[in-house]
This record gives sequence, C-alpha cells and structure tokens, in this order.
Amino acid sequence: MFDFKRNTGTEPAEVSEKLKYSKYYEHDGTLRAYANRAMVLAGSMTLLAFVSLGFAVYVRMQPPTIIRVSADGESSVISGRPLFRNQSPSVLADARQSPQPQSYEKEAFVRQFLDHYLNYDMHNVSLQWATALNSMTSNLKSSALRVMEKDNTVGKIEDENTRSIFHLRGIECSKDDPLLYTAYGVREIHRMDEDREIIETTVNQYRIRLADQNRSAENPSGVLIGEYSEKQIDGEKKAALLATDIDGYKAFHQQQQ
Repeated sequence: MFDFKRNTGTEPAEVSEKLKYSKYYEHDGTLRAYANRAMVLAGSMTLLAFVSLGFAVYVRMQPPTIIRVSADGESSVISGRPLFRNQSPSVLADARQSPQPQSYEKEAFVRQFLDHYLNYDMHNVSLQWATALNSMTSNLKSSALRVMEKDNTVGKIEDENTRSIFHLRGIECSKDDPLLYTAYGVREIHRMDEDREIIETTVNQYRIRLADQNRSAENPSGVLIGEYSEKQIDGEKKAALLATDIDGYKAFHQQQQ
C-alpha cells in the first residue's frame, strides 16, 4: 500500500556535491586576494612612475655645463653642476702633467710625416697630403695650403700623372734642441710627358722641428710639425746617400762629423 522509495546509495554523494558548491565564501576570498595583489602592484608602479618623473624634472632643471678656454689653452668650468666644477681642476691637472713624448715617439712621428708627405701618386695624393697637413701646426698648415693653391700643385700632379717615391736613409736628433730633427733621403719623381716617362732622382736633406702639444685622443703622440724645409745635396754627399743600403748613410754621417 505504501510506496517507499528504495535507497540506492547515491543520495549521500549528491548531498556532498551540493555542499561543496554551497561554499561561496571560499571563491569570494580568492577573488579578493587577487584584487588586493593587483592593487599593491598598481600602487608600486604608480610610485615608480612618479619617482622617474621627478628625477627627469630634476635633471632637466640643472644648468648647462659651460667651459671657458683661455688664450693659452687652459680651460675652466664657469657654470654647471658642482660635481663637474669640483672634478675639472684635477682632470686639467692630469692633462697638464701628461708625460712628455719619448725620443722614439718623436722620431716615429717624423717618419710617419715624411712617409705621408713624400710618398704619393695621382690617385692618393689628396689623402696622403691631408694626413700630413693634419700633422702640422695651424700656422704651418695655412702657409702650406696657400702655396699649394697658388701653384695648383695637386692639379699639376694629376695632369702629369706624377708619382713620388721616397727612401729614407737616416734621421738624427739635434744635440742642442730635442725637438729638431734632420733627415736624409732619396726621392724619385716619375711623371709623364704625353707618352714619355720622365724620372728625376734627388738626394735631399730635411729639417723638421717639432712643437709640443698636450696628448689627446686626436693626437696621442703630443707633438706637431712646427717647421719643415728641404734642400738638395750634391757631390760626394749625394753619391754616398744614393747607396741602396745603410752603409752609404753611415759613410755620409762620418763625413759630416
């Protein structure tokens, strides 16, 4: 008469599943934790942005650094950050106290100058002479450029297909002036007269005086060419220097002494 439902054993499992879904406060707590973390991260990034903006404004408001260079080449900071003003005297002192160039450095500088100035052809004369002129003082460079422009030296070299080959025979430093050097060498000049080649060989003496300059990245040697002149040598001296080895220069040097 009475219709009793049969217990199949699945009812407790369904009840436990419903109880699990009913714990809504656990999900809410997780969402609140994530929200709190996001707020902390956003606050930190905002603070970092304000600090960066303040640093940029501080750097922008600093006065520019102005350096005054006197007529004798000494520089001084007249405005700018105190850090630069405090450090500049020591930096300048180190520059003024840079060691003088050694004898081998000066001789190497003279050799490089002669190589660039006396070895050239119509294709590289502009580059070779530009390097040699940059090794001179400003007044010597100006006078050399005036002579080149007046005589149209580069144009003649290109028109005549001139080629200059220089052989250095020897170089010596003056006993009285450590910046004065005398070099001896043989120079062969090849030029074309239409389809005929003209070869001229000269033996020359070169007088080169160096000028001191503070060492820098542009001029690490610390010297410049302050004076340059050359003259031809004839007679027995010429024959001695025309030797293809160093023995000719040694014989000539003994005659000079």
